[in-house]
This record gives sequence, structure tokens and C-alpha cells, in this order.
Amino acid sequence: MRKRIIEYGIFIPMLLALASCGGRLAPDPDYPEPMTFAPLLPGAPGRATATSFEDGDEIGIFAVSHDAQGMPRRLEISGNWANNSKAVNDGGEWTVSPPVYWHEDDIFDIYSYYPYASDVGSIENFRFELESDQRGNGLTLSDFLWAKTSSACRKAGTVPLHFTHRLSRLDINLVKGPDYEGDLPSDAIVKVHGTVPVALVNLESGDVEKDPESPVGTLIACCNAPGSYSAIVVPQKILNQIPLVEVIVDDVSYLLSSKFIFGSGMRHSLDIVLSDNPDKVLISIGGGVIDWN
Repeated sequence: MRKRIIEYGIFIPMLLALASCGGRLAPDPDYPEPMTFAPLLPGAPGRATATSFEDGDEIGIFAVSHDAQGMPRRLEISGNWANNSKAVNDGGEWTVSPPVYWHEDDIFDIYSYYPYASDVGSIENFRFELESDQRGNGLTLSDFLWAKTSSACRKAGTVPLHFTHRLSRLDINLVKGPDYEGDLPSDAIVKVHGTVPVALVNLESGDVEKDPESPVGTLIACCNAPGSYSAIVVPQKILNQIPLVEVIVDDVSYLLSSKFIFGSGMRHSLDIVLSDNPDKVLISIGGGVIDWN
């Protein structure tokens, strides 16, 4: 009997804790419908390396109900209708845990982001750190995406989530100069130096800035094809002439210094003309800057 009393004493506070977290963890008896979501990527390639979400991809979801007067509420770290529920892609169907249920005819604002983080920590300054080595799946894991759908309601059905890129992408193209002999290297290593690799993201607005307290670092770019490389960079201004891009070919290092402005949601293209003499390497803007979204 004593053991049973102890178990109840633990169980009741757990229920109270769950209830205080905010969010609908069980269906309303009159409206037992769970919210369903249709995450949509930007134009091709939508994600850094793909045109659609892949099996196993995870996104975070917040749902904020409008007040009794129909006015939107602020997104908070807790106490929302849904607080960072995790949605996992399984063959195009998204499983949400814990599930989020509609309530009567209430109106909701839905916020979502990729990749999912179990500990958000802050709505105004969510800390997102790039993969320092962006080869393999490092480029995709560095591509922070954000979506907001306003005034979602039960009668409208599945909630579309139109994601946008919030960071910056740098495409680096190696071009043979007139005195460069042989084919373009397939095993070159391309590095981006001197940028802060940590972003502070406002999950309510989607705004991004570099973390002013984080030091600069080095990123290793992903090879897309021989002579074609890409890296995800936190939006920031490089106002001083610094060593920015390094290309290592057959133990020869081509080091390029430049000022640069990395814009949020922008895709920058850089052509590097290789020479047999590393001191004569040329740099040009190929394609300039385009909207990544």
C-alpha cells in the first residue's frame, strides 16, 4: 500500500507538468482532428542538395492560437498551443510528435524550422551552428530553413509550410586559366576562412544575424562536381580585405583575399581562374548574387 501511494504522488505532479507545458496533447472530444502539415521547399534545388525533403528529415513546429478577439499572439518559448513538436518525414507523410490537435474553430499561426533541435533555448536568439566540414551531408545540415503560415484553421485542412533559406550560400567555380595545364582537379579542397559560423535566429520573424560573441572559423566546402563547390555561410559583412577562400590543389594553395557581404537568403557565385602560378590566380563574380529562394 505504501508503494502505491508513492507512485500516485509522483504521477499526479507529472500530469500537472504536462498540462502546464501548453499545447493540445489529446484531441478535443468534439474536434478530434489532428493538424496535418505539408512542408514545401523553395525552388530547385530546394534544400542545399535536394529538391524535396527526404525520408527521415525532421522539422520543428510551433502553433500559436489567436486570442478571443481574433488577434495573433506572440510566439513564446513555452505556453503555445504546440511547443516545438517534432515532425518526421516518412515517404511524404509527416508524423508529428507530440501530435497537435485543432480546437473548435480557433485560428492558429504555425511556425516551423529545419533542421529540428530538441532544445530551442530562445525564440528571439535561437543558436544555430554550421557544420565546419560541409562535405557529405554537412551542407544539408547547415542549411537552416524557416516557414510561417498565418491564420491556419481546421476548415482549411492541411497546413502548407513554405520554407525559405535564411542563411547564405557561396558557390565557388574553378575555371582553367590559359596557362593551366590538364583537367580541373577532382580532389581539390576548398575552404572558406574568416566568417562567424554561428547564427542567431529569431524563430518568430525568421531574421538571422551572426552571433557577435562567437569567433571566426573555417568552413570546408562541399564538392558538387569537379570544379564546383558550395558552402553555407552565416549572413554577415566582411568589410576588411582578409583571406577568404583557399583552394588546395596537389599540395598547392591558392589563397584569395576579398571583402564580401553575405546576405540572408542570397546565393553568391564566385569564379576562380586557376593558373600554374598560384600568385597569378584571378577572381571574378560569376553570376553575381541571386535570390536563393
